[in-house]
Amino acid sequence: MKSIGDILEKVNDRLNPIVVKELRQAVQGKFLIVVLICFLCLQLLAVGLFLTDEAVTHSFRAGQIVFQFLLGILLGTCLLFVPAYTGIRLAGERADANVDLLFITTLRPRSIIWGKFFAGLVITILLYSACMPFMTFTYLLRGVDLPSVFILLALDFIVVAVSIQCGILIGCLPANRALKVILGVVWLVVTVVAFVTLLVVMFAPGGLLTSGLGSQLNSWNFWRGALAVLVGGAVFIGFLALLSIALISPVSVNRALPVRIFATAAWILTGAGAAVWSIGVNDLPPIVVWATVHILLHSIGLFIAVSERESLGQRVRRTIPRRWFLRPLGFLFYSGDAGGVVWSSLMIILTLLFIAAWLSVFPQMHIGSGINEGIGALVSLGLYAFSYALGASLIRRRFFGDRIANRYTWVIALILLGITTTIIPLGLFFIYGDWNKEWLVASPLGALLFAETKGYVSNSIAIASVCAIFVGMLSMPWFFRRIGDFRPLREEVASSPQTNEPE
Repeated sequence: MKSIGDILEKVNDRLNPIVVKELRQAVQGKFLIVVLICFLCLQLLAVGLFLTDEAVTHSFRAGQIVFQFLLGILLGTCLLFVPAYTGIRLAGERADANVDLLFITTLRPRSIIWGKFFAGLVITILLYSACMPFMTFTYLLRGVDLPSVFILLALDFIVVAVSIQCGILIGCLPANRALKVILGVVWLVVTVVAFVTLLVVMFAPGGLLTSGLGSQLNSWNFWRGALAVLVGGAVFIGFLALLSIALISPVSVNRALPVRIFATAAWILTGAGAAVWSIGVNDLPPIVVWATVHILLHSIGLFIAVSERESLGQRVRRTIPRRWFLRPLGFLFYSGDAGGVVWSSLMIILTLLFIAAWLSVFPQMHIGSGINEGIGALVSLGLYAFSYALGASLIRRRFFGDRIANRYTWVIALILLGITTTIIPLGLFFIYGDWNKEWLVASPLGALLFAETKGYVSNSIAIASVCAIFVGMLSMPWFFRRIGDFRPLREEVASSPQTNEPE
């Protein structure tokens, strides 16, 4: 018994204190209890009302219908409440008026972020445990098999885990309360869209549930897709976690280095996986999905890069490589706005070059002219992201200076994007009384929505190229200044006067 007690004591010492703190406060608070009780009552009410119907005894789909309803309740509860609860608590701890453990602790930032994340997962598991008995009961009503039940529950759990990390990232953003409320509303809209999309994918005719998912466990196609979902979820969670860690880390540290290393490694590994998958099925969609996701992420990365620090502190400059051939690599991966812009742009260019090389090596995978328009839309997206990001940086430096902090450059970029995507098209619509798709040609959204329209993508690429060249030329002095400033800190050895003192 003493050895077991020693083992438990060691395990207790190894526990993340943030997890213990969050779970203790969640259990002692009223929010989790109210959500859990309402969740159980809603499930009991749904199952009870359904079982009172006499048609249940004659239906062979009764279990499937009840399972769809219960899984929808579980997914909606986990997607809406758990990420919001985790993110709001973290945002409150980062507020100046509520100095909490986040500011006074000696814990590392990664311990804080992963502690918040695992606490959210434990709450999710608690909700799952409350729903699992009802899920198992649906098997007795016929129409659903247990493998399909567990597979869909696992899929939803991965989606909820990614959503929890998104909520943590929003809570870590260095923004005021009004801006965080706006971001929260955007996150709510995205969550609702993801919720509806998942329901359609799972429950629509021909979806995951009705296609006999449980009978495909012996198929390599199933495990290939399951592995892709698992790896994709892990990559997204890791990337969002590193972004959150960077946001709460001290300004003096090299915050961008682990994020860019992880993103580059993920680009290589997922690209290799997509290539193997594409060769295995002798089709192009795996490569297209991989390229689209990475170009979209690195386009967002351009908005983040221009909001990074303008000058490096002594702590970071001490680690800059002193050898000239290693310094360009350090410039790409170290913290800094110019280096981040170059790194994100290179990742977009390399992704597009990879697609072009892939089509030249495997021409049999060319699926018609639609793929050319799709690649053109991705080119337009990358060019516009570059133009908006550098344009926002130029506007901030030329017109606002120090009145707007560099970390808010992404807000200016979003305002520019909103002007070309919504304000100008709506203004022209009210003036002319008719809608014209050409009004979105100056927005990356236009090329994505109207890629099949003849000549639309080429016009969008032409306009985006002119904008990218224009803002790129105007930003050249700023860029060369950043390169000149990226030098290691010189070690100055002060020689102290020697005195001959008697011993």
